Amino acid sequence: MITDCSLIIFFFSSSESFYLPGVAPVDFQRVGDLLQVKVNKLSSTKTQLPYDYYHLHYCQPRHVQNTIENIGELLSGDRIENSVYMFHMQEELPCQVVCRVKLDAKSAKSFRDMIDDEYRVNMILDNLPVAVLRQRLYGSQSTVYEHGFRVGFKGSYAGVSSIYEKNQKIHVTDLIFFF
Repeated sequence: MITDCSLIIFFFSSSESFYLPGVAPVDFQRVGDLLQVKVNKLSSTKTQLPYDYYHLHYCQPRHVQNTIENIGELLSGDRIENSVYMFHMQEELPCQVVCRVKLDAKSAKSFRDMIDDEYRVNMILDNLPVAVLRQRLYGSQSTVYEHGFRVGFKGSYAGVSSIYEKNQKIHVTDLIFFF
């Protein structure tokens, strides 16, 4: 019994670090190091059915590459792929147009359906999920972040009643800021 305990203590005391696939840290040491934003699945708590990010007609790089790094990402349904969004460390960039997309009727219907089903876009920046600050109603001071951001929303213009569905317009989230 004592030898088993001493063997376990010896094993833990002699180890200094560990590595899990997909969680290795990346050091950005120089100004201008490339930082790529990766896209993940589109998810909804309403339908529980995930879709690939490029299922919708979003801007795509020339070659879409799947970058799943471990079995856990695969089993959880993640579909991590490269994107057209790239940054350089410690360099401020003005707002830039990545691409322009004209939607046909089928693509517009896909966006509308995803908005109706409350789908969220999931992205990854520096191996961390992109989150959106959520403002609480009724004056609560607590800070809450939501995983990903909405594909879009339904709303009406100021001064127009939004009680009826026909007065509501579809707004696609097409402007992304990273801080």
